[in-house]
Amino acid sequence: SVALPEGLSASSPRLRTVLGGLLEDCLLDDEDSLHLALAPELRTGKNGQTWVAACSKAWLHGHLQALESSQRPVARIVPEFAPDFAEVQLHAVGDADSAFWIATGSAVGGILRLPLSAAALSAMPALDSETNALVFSEPALVEQVEELIQTRATLQTRPQRWLNAARLPWDMAQFDLARSTRTRALKKVSLMARDVLQSPNWRPARWGIAFLVVANLAGLNAWAWRQQDSLSAAKAGIQSSLTRTFPAVKVVVDAPLQMQREVNNLRLASGALARADLEAMLAALSAATPPDSRISSIDFSAGELRLKGIGDSAQEAASITSQLGAVGYSAQFDNGIFVMKTDARSTP
Repeated sequence: SVALPEGLSASSPRLRTVLGGLLEDCLLDDEDSLHLALAPELRTGKNGQTWVAACSKAWLHGHLQALESSQRPVARIVPEFAPDFAEVQLHAVGDADSAFWIATGSAVGGILRLPLSAAALSAMPALDSETNALVFSEPALVEQVEELIQTRATLQTRPQRWLNAARLPWDMAQFDLARSTRTRALKKVSLMARDVLQSPNWRPARWGIAFLVVANLAGLNAWAWRQQDSLSAAKAGIQSSLTRTFPAVKVVVDAPLQMQREVNNLRLASGALARADLEAMLAALSAATPPDSRISSIDFSAGELRLKGIGDSAQEAASITSQLGAVGYSAQFDNGIFVMKTDARSTP
């Protein structure tokens, strides 16, 4: 375990260099020939200790390349034993001719590997009469282990131990292996996608997805047909209303626009004022402005009225604009000029 300086993070570019300096006196091999990996929880500062794993870089790369060549890409690298637990764990591994104790935990300084014997058991610094260690044994060694510890041991096969290791949050593919790990993960995703698209095991799922897509497309087409039918009926109703109200209209091109023109023609023929006429706009403005308003100039063209001399204060301008909006006119100030128009949303 090492104490990393404060300010370092798992993504820091100088983390590998700092690690090499901290471990220089602890390593038997050249630091460049080793692959280093940090525990999942990175702790920094004087009071923070972080576990560091080390192994031969060439040995690890050789295994990774062998797995790649056999179409077994590696998604993650985990340790078989890791000092992740506060309590001491004892693992009896191997066979009758070559058996070992593997002790893990902070109390034993990380990981210890000693021969499977009573002498080795008593030599472990953290194991005494008051230490409650969890003892695991492979089936071939369970009788020997229980004779040594004078109590029962938990059976754990090697595949079970590997499965437990795979559940740990460790990922030792760090530093120079991090990028290749991402590449392998992408390859794994692509292989899974190809399996889903081509494997016979996924055929029912593919048929189910295809059925859902076809059903949704059919439903969307039916809904679109109903909407189109409703729209056509609405258009036919508008056109029928136009031709019934104004029999002179024989050809309907744009029903709303033609209806507006016919209404305007009737208004002009009757002499009634339109909302966009000057007289109507002045009448609406007179009702909205205070009696003491002094208009200095008026400019009118094509349904737009421009005036000067009203709405001097913000409160007065807001009041006028609000009252005109209530009767179907829009109003705003443009460089000190009051501009009044017919609101396009209102009925002429």
